[in-house]
Amino acid sequence: MNLFSYDSLFSRFLYFVADIVTLHFLWLVYSLPIVTIGASTTALYYSCMKRIRTGEGYVGQNFRRSFRENFRQSTLIWLVLLVVGFVFICDLRIGMALDSFAGTFMLVSCSVFLIPLLLLFLYIFPVQAKFENPVFENVKNALIMSIRHFPCSLLLIAIYGTFALLLFSFPPFAGLLICCGAGLTGYVTSNIFVYIFRKYIPDELENDLEASGEHFE
Repeated sequence: MNLFSYDSLFSRFLYFVADIVTLHFLWLVYSLPIVTIGASTTALYYSCMKRIRTGEGYVGQNFRRSFRENFRQSTLIWLVLLVVGFVFICDLRIGMALDSFAGTFMLVSCSVFLIPLLLLFLYIFPVQAKFENPVFENVKNALIMSIRHFPCSLLLIAIYGTFALLLFSFPPFAGLLICCGAGLTGYVTSNIFVYIFRKYIPDELENDLEASGEHFE
């Protein structure tokens, strides 16, 4: 097979790299107003999961469509998370400053509520990208999934932690993240979400195989 033919392994790798870089810069550009980070993150996960499931390469088109369709709900979710996160940070700072029982109580209570907030942050935008439900329903489902699939949640935390560690300890990896960080992170973690979501949509795997031109033996 020709190295540069459309179906060659090398060509498919180049297309994959191009898609990852494209998604990275789309996410950066669409996130610039800050308030749109939720919608751009939802679009990133939608495009990554679509590519993983069917091999479909129209990542730019998928990203823009998802951004438009999920803009209102994703932006609302992001702004609420931003406000709640800011309140938690303020409470933690106050608790650390108070050398009393009240300070200790604030630190403990914040730590307890910080865990579900972190789990929600990990799952909410992929869930929003996948399921067409009201905001409250998706928030509830995101929390339930994060607990029900807790080993996967730990794996997600490990992935983000590893990326953060490499970012500060291995300069070449920092350069890689500058070029394609959002796309790479979204793609790696989307594999986990595809695995999780297929448990709630039994026919999806078969439909995806048909869409990608593959068939069961």
